[in-house]
Amino acid sequence: MSTTPLPLAPPLPWHDEADLLGVRVRVYFFDPVEVDARADFVGRQLPILQGAAARLLAPEGQRATYRASGLQAQPDAVLAHGNGLLCLGYKGGDGRLFEPARWRQQWRIDVMLQAIASAMAVAGQCQQPTAALWRGPNVLCQFDPGSPVLECLATHISAARHYWREPEVVSPAQLASFCEPRLRVLPGLTAPEPATA
Repeated sequence: MSTTPLPLAPPLPWHDEADLLGVRVRVYFFDPVEVDARADFVGRQLPILQGAAARLLAPEGQRATYRASGLQAQPDAVLAHGNGLLCLGYKGGDGRLFEPARWRQQWRIDVMLQAIASAMAVAGQCQQPTAALWRGPNVLCQFDPGSPVLECLATHISAARHYWREPEVVSPAQLASFCEPRLRVLPGLTAPEPATA
């Protein structure tokens, strides 16, 4: 179970990137009024692709369930793109617009970890490279987790199930909540200050 950044050519025009808690986060800011008015799903939810071929695996609004090694996820959308998959979340978060100069301080680690855990379930079930993406009100993010993050999430599924008293499966939200404090104490991983209201 791993997520892998997909080789996309030409390089995507990310506006900024940073390492947050062992994850390389790339961000693309957009005008929500213009983007939300687009007719097609890919244009609305993945504005950075600008017409690149991406195909929804399930009809818009229908969430498929993916399961791998005791982790069960229902991503908002999964798309085929190139030789892999895009696992997209666009629900969650607090709905606030992100400020390009302050996005690191506004960032919520739980949203990032849930997106990565969802992509792990998709990658595990489909056995394809899967990129973890999240679309907020005015930002699209790609998460490229390092080995310590993937290892922490993958090796704590059983413990998270026990903690949450789930006999069979744990959700990405439950796994993220269980693993976030463990990741915050790992040496060498930097985290932003917690988001403030």
